[in-house]
Amino acid sequence: MRAILIFAALISLTCADDRKILFWYDPMYPNVKFDAPGPSPFMDMDLIAKYADGDERDGFKIDAAQRQNLGLKTAVVRYGALDFSGRFPAVIAFNGHRKAVVQHRAAGFVERAYPFTIGDFVKKGEPLCDITIVEWAEAQSEYVVTRSETALNRLRLAGMSDEEIEALKAKPVVKTRFTMKAPIDGVLTEFNMRDGMNFEKSSVAATIEGIDPIWINAFIPEKLSRGIEGAKFSVAIGESEYALRNAKLLPSGDLETKTITLRAELPNPNRAFKPNANAIVKASIASERMLLIPSRAVIDDGVLPRVIVLDDEGYFVPKAVKIIAEAGGLTAIEGLLEGESVVETGLFLIDSEANINGALDRLKKYD
Repeated sequence: MRAILIFAALISLTCADDRKILFWYDPMYPNVKFDAPGPSPFMDMDLIAKYADGDERDGFKIDAAQRQNLGLKTAVVRYGALDFSGRFPAVIAFNGHRKAVVQHRAAGFVERAYPFTIGDFVKKGEPLCDITIVEWAEAQSEYVVTRSETALNRLRLAGMSDEEIEALKAKPVVKTRFTMKAPIDGVLTEFNMRDGMNFEKSSVAATIEGIDPIWINAFIPEKLSRGIEGAKFSVAIGESEYALRNAKLLPSGDLETKTITLRAELPNPNRAFKPNANAIVKASIASERMLLIPSRAVIDDGVLPRVIVLDDEGYFVPKAVKIIAEAGGLTAIEGLLEGESVVETGLFLIDSEANINGALDRLKKYD
């Protein structure tokens, strides 16, 4: 607040009294213009006069004394690489590409359920339960008598496996008990079979989720996600670190946490890594060479990202920029030239003065 009052006072003292007054304003609310002097309705201070000076430039000047009082600092626009290296929270998850739902395609009952429950690991081909399905018995009887393809098709549509059908063709004898087996290696996340229970058509017997390779889901801040996809990734679990493969950013983000999920794979042949456990993902990457400025030099109001450039003649000129990426306190931009100087402190005051002088209106006109 003190800096604002000093800034306003210095502007008033340096303006000539014999010049034409265009309007009065409060430096805290430069968009509001008044036709007459008086106290500000917003702040405990008098309104400041804006004089016509005939300068049609896009910028404006601030003398050396004002710069010193405001503590203005500038930085040089330079080429460099952003460093996206970082550590990000992550969780270990089931492999969504390796998920099997074991479902009944005909009604029946369970003769025997094998001793499994949710959380158990099963291997491909391991028996889950023995079942009897009346519809299968009827279709088998028809085939034994007729040897027709129609009867075999009924069995296929009712859910009998190709393995069982081939066994029936090789030895045409009616079976009443069949064994339901695990179609993949994985962890049981659903198991609904109990001895003696009936089941309906389309009911789910079991759900099996794969864990080799296992998934690592890391949560990357949105502002870092644009340049990080090509990084080399590793995951720290306990005191050990492992290289990740097939890392990719998912196409949607989380509105609450402002993060993008990065999914990667980690080989897990010995089932050492457990789903739902926490981990830390490390990323290491340097971007290609881009124009860089300090992040605090960017004025981003959600409408027109811009910076204040100090040109060779001492004019402060607002310029629109396109933000490419940000990391480590630096922002990669387009719209400036290497070697230009941008203001990185006192931006609120300078941007307000640019608004008062009409420089921002001219900038928006040409944008």
